[in-house]
Amino acid sequence: MGFMCTINVYALRTNLSFAIVCMVKENISEEYGPTLNGTNTSVRGARYDENNTLDASIRSRCVSVDVGDSRRSYEGEFDWDKSLRGTILSSFFYGYICTQILGGWLAGRYGGKHVLGTAMVIVLAMTVVTPIAARSHPYLVIAVRVLMGLADGVVFPSMHTLWGQWAPPLERSKLMTFCYSGIFVGIIVALSFSGVLCEIQLDGGWPFIFYVYGATCFLWLCCWHIFVFDSPARHPRISQSERRYIERAIGHPPGEKRVAVPWLQFARSPAVWAIVVAHTCNNWGHYTLMTSLPLFMKEVLAFDIKQNGVYSALPFAAMAGGVVLCGQLADQLRRRAVLSTTWTRKLFQAVGGFLPAAFMVATAFIDCDTRMAGVAFLTLAMTFSAGALAGYQINHADIAPRFAGEIFGITNTVATIPGMISPSVVSALTPNGSKEEWQRVLFISGAIYSFGALFFLIFASGEEQSWDKVDNMSYQEDQEAKERFQIDDLALSTL
Repeated sequence: MGFMCTINVYALRTNLSFAIVCMVKENISEEYGPTLNGTNTSVRGARYDENNTLDASIRSRCVSVDVGDSRRSYEGEFDWDKSLRGTILSSFFYGYICTQILGGWLAGRYGGKHVLGTAMVIVLAMTVVTPIAARSHPYLVIAVRVLMGLADGVVFPSMHTLWGQWAPPLERSKLMTFCYSGIFVGIIVALSFSGVLCEIQLDGGWPFIFYVYGATCFLWLCCWHIFVFDSPARHPRISQSERRYIERAIGHPPGEKRVAVPWLQFARSPAVWAIVVAHTCNNWGHYTLMTSLPLFMKEVLAFDIKQNGVYSALPFAAMAGGVVLCGQLADQLRRRAVLSTTWTRKLFQAVGGFLPAAFMVATAFIDCDTRMAGVAFLTLAMTFSAGALAGYQINHADIAPRFAGEIFGITNTVATIPGMISPSVVSALTPNGSKEEWQRVLFISGAIYSFGALFFLIFASGEEQSWDKVDNMSYQEDQEAKERFQIDDLALSTL
């Protein structure tokens, strides 16, 4: 049920990134060139020579150069400019950033099942009413997305609370990693199937993106209500032997004695700032692709709507594989003492920062003539970005096992900011959707990736910080606390 939850969360969160490509009209009514093979192309401002062929100087700006059906598949009904589209795509994160800490408190007080279930009811409702809001006023879409983000922000803290009650420590890595792998499946589903739904010849097609995913979420919610409980003690159908096993395995967390959180020491720590900067920079690239990749596939690589869905999903599928590989490889390097913890984290952060930057810069020189190379470069960029999983994303537990949760809350909140601003930045930089405009987007993303990796290489540490150590905390308790959060943070690192 947790796996299906994460699939639904990300399918509903990501579907607008693709749907908006189908929803919005091309602003090219006065810019068509002559017909090509009897059908208008959808190349903005295209110039033709005497042979009715696209001028070479314009080929780098081709948009949906596949004529006929490809053009019709992108005909939307809304006259939303790039700036408005960017605001709509980023509005979700304005709500999302506000409720992550609140979600953990609510789940602890009222139970993860009901808090998560209620949040998903709101997310479902906002998804289903999106077509109505879009046809009423774009500002209503923004309001709907903000409300959706507010509700979505409590989902993963609530899920985390449930796992704390259900997952024995020695099985937690396996269970939670499987559960949160649904994140990638959700993105893949949202991007790959939305192209098919968008082509339905009824009501414009695109509303079915919201209706179908909403219906799937409703079915999951029914199962969630029936089969999920806050703890083994509250489950009416669990066997006594299984209940005793889980409760004995979980027990009481070691080092439960509360101490003052050293907030000032956090602010003064270069190791903490290394995580904050790396987390934020990597999220810039991740959120830029998550919200804008379908538009890039359309405007620069010129894929039709079905191809767009498949190829937009491919980089995230590759990233899912990279996550598994990097996590295992990093553990092997540390277990065999090939590298220290500090250099293991720095190595994988370098892989997860510099290599994605290189492939995004390479993508900037691709156009529709070499579009499969563009898909390959973007896929490699996302694959190598998974290296950050073994870099900053689990470094919280290395430097502060006792306060890793608080530090993660800080870094994850700051790292949500790119999701709020990157769609608007992309829209401002690509008013015409040309290759040259998208080059700026990719160059900026590459520079930010590189800066985050460089900052981490200089200031990061894999050693426990002095302000985290407590005299009465035994070595065994310290190691158990560190291992427990490393497992938890591994699962939460992609949220």
